[in-house]
Amino acid sequence: MQTVVAVVLVYVWMRWQALPEIAWGAFSALFVVRASVEGTIGEASARILGALIGVVLGVSLVLVANAAGVGPTWRITAGVGAAAYLSMRWPMLSYSLVTVTILTVMPDNDILGGAIHKGVAILIGSASGILAAAAVLPLSARRSVRMNLAASIEAYGEMLVDWVSTFNDAREHPPLHEPPVMKRTRGQARDMAAQACSFPLDMVYSHASVDRLQNRIESLWRTAPLMERTGNFVLSHRLCACLSPALEEVAQALKQQLGDLADALRKRDAAPSRHRLDASLKGLDDAIEEAVRTRGCDASERDAIGVIRWVWHEVAREVHALDDYLNQGRTGSGPAR
Repeated sequence: MQTVVAVVLVYVWMRWQALPEIAWGAFSALFVVRASVEGTIGEASARILGALIGVVLGVSLVLVANAAGVGPTWRITAGVGAAAYLSMRWPMLSYSLVTVTILTVMPDNDILGGAIHKGVAILIGSASGILAAAAVLPLSARRSVRMNLAASIEAYGEMLVDWVSTFNDAREHPPLHEPPVMKRTRGQARDMAAQACSFPLDMVYSHASVDRLQNRIESLWRTAPLMERTGNFVLSHRLCACLSPALEEVAQALKQQLGDLADALRKRDAAPSRHRLDASLKGLDDAIEEAVRTRGCDASERDAIGVIRWVWHEVAREVHALDDYLNQGRTGSGPAR
């Protein structure tokens, strides 16, 4: 909808003002619209700056080449080469390649007038994209980061409960695969985090708060492979029955705690206390001590139980760290900024 509105705005405005190069304006509007307002502003700003550099470079090279009496190969090589270097050094200036190539390969009879018309069309198209993104169902990238991160940690809690339910069945290899919703929300969070700090917003807003929050949750996500590896251990039905109630209580406590943390992320509120999680971890330690003392528990099973205990404590430690980080909002240094 934003893209349609942006292109229509360009067409109506440029036809009303009888401006040439409507296609340049329409394509600019088409390609600057992103999934968020910040992303559209960043893309439009980069397109305008890149076009301006390309216009200046292209016009200058055409005029110099005409004055020096050299062929088009020289101006094309110099213009495209310079723009390619700029694009490689600063990717946000990649649109300079388009404008400098058009101007050096097929210069108008009035090179300066044609370049100005193209530049104005690009400016109108980019501005229309920003206006459409801000007026039609606007989406904040920073808010979207929090929403997607919240959904991902909720999915992580569900994944832990699924692991325990499989463990309760005493299967040999409890599966632990990243849920589709978790994979999708993680990718969307990364994309929105990049849009939230895109040029020129990176000079206004700090990357730090978004990066710290995402890195904190990335640490939690990295415990998933550890949980996956514990599925390779083979325990007897007796040991599974002994450990299952305590593991289920820990998983449910983690799921509830992660759900509360997700709500805190969505509402920019402080995170809740974690007394239930601490109590369930103590219950897991007691169950493991009892299981290890049970007759018939061999050395390999004791090692496996020790690794399982360590992994679940690692998950809880990361949840505690996320809890502490979100609670920093009470002192004004948390992600609510």
